[in-house]
Amino acid sequence: MTSLTVLSQKAAIERDPKGVAEIPLLRLDWIWFYNPGTVCNLACNHCLTLSSPSSKVLQPLETSEMRAALEDAKKLAGPGFSIGMTGGEVFLLAQKKYQERLFEQVELSLSYGDVLILTNAILATDEALERLKEIDDKAPHSLSFRVSLDGPSAEENDKIRTGLGGSPTYDGIIHGLHRFVRAGFNPTIAYTYDGEGGKEKVAKSLEEANKRYQKALGDVELPNLELWGIPLFDQGEEFKRREQEGLDHIESPGITNHCISHYLNNAFHDFQCSYSRAFCKEPNGETGWYKCAVLPAEGIEEGSRISATLEEALNPIGLPHTQCITCFRAATQGCAMSCSGE
Repeated sequence: MTSLTVLSQKAAIERDPKGVAEIPLLRLDWIWFYNPGTVCNLACNHCLTLSSPSSKVLQPLETSEMRAALEDAKKLAGPGFSIGMTGGEVFLLAQKKYQERLFEQVELSLSYGDVLILTNAILATDEALERLKEIDDKAPHSLSFRVSLDGPSAEENDKIRTGLGGSPTYDGIIHGLHRFVRAGFNPTIAYTYDGEGGKEKVAKSLEEANKRYQKALGDVELPNLELWGIPLFDQGEEFKRREQEGLDHIESPGITNHCISHYLNNAFHDFQCSYSRAFCKEPNGETGWYKCAVLPAEGIEEGSRISATLEEALNPIGLPHTQCITCFRAATQGCAMSCSGE
């Protein structure tokens, strides 16, 4: 059995300060599943995973595949890890087309640890939420949700977060949020922001954004929901959007171990790849382990897949990807980018 402690110590000894930065897996606190693959009811023009109703970047996971991955995580990480479910749109799996597998997958996952579901809320029906609440009430762990909203007004949100053909989504998301609250859940609101700039600039921008979102939520009688800002990643549909609108791409000078040592005092825990891994299924049907929930497919970023087995995926990973600079900058800005909200 692989020891996380041994891996961390080994990485610290062998790290080349002049080479591409490596992040040791300090602990395995989070497993991220792309349950629906990249199939989604929306087609947002900033989607980092190229998700859409017709997307085939990743396939939906079978419950048996999740069970095997969870068992591996339990053996190698021990009890107490959390599970994230994302995609694509997770609530698609509540439909008969997918054998309503969402409910068995949530129940299964709650037997291993706390579960966080990322969703756009539009497909979260009263019936589905009622069934999930019943599962949650009986489970040994807790179920929570994070709902994506990309503007404190319909005008701003609907420029980015859209259905097919650019159809609006703001009202549907707000109605979905009310359904969550009626069912007894208080989802966190996730919004995207431009992470470029220094610490003070970004902090001020986030403060102003939070105030606007809080006011907007208060206006629709949802004043008690927490907010979570996530920086934009220059990949997938966001890469295309920047090309079409003539916006600058996010450039990376390359992250070295010296960068992490000098600017972050070796705070590896500020990188989500130091405490999480993702599990996904490629178009050819092969499942495997990936560096993080931001880089979930070889079709999005070559070299994002680590291995077929979790044991191999526990090794330190390099940060050669342009996307890694977004996490690095967030850490230097005091934001510590994390899909899990840590």
